[in-house]
Amino acid sequence: MTIYVSHCFGGNPENLERAKKITHDLQVADLENTYICPLLALSHLQYGELGYDDEMNLCIDLLSIADKLIVASDISKGVSREIDFANLVGMEVEYLEDTE
Repeated sequence: MTIYVSHCFGGNPENLERAKKITHDLQVADLENTYICPLLALSHLQYGELGYDDEMNLCIDLLSIADKLIVASDISKGVSREIDFANLVGMEVEYLEDTE
């Protein structure tokens, strides 16, 4: 199963590091599934380089190939869009309780 790890970013490098650790820990603990995080997958882009909507469209495109969404941070505008998409297509959504 492919599991999408959603985490707020907002251009904050600390959020990128948190998302990296959370995704790493999830993956190491579960070799039966593949964990993807858009912050890591799209880290070759500068924050805002393509514009918010185009960058969110890339995230939603990545989410569309996943089987499950894990929310691993506070719910930002972008994370909310990802949750809305997951709900729209009937994807399972899980919320991590402690991500710090």
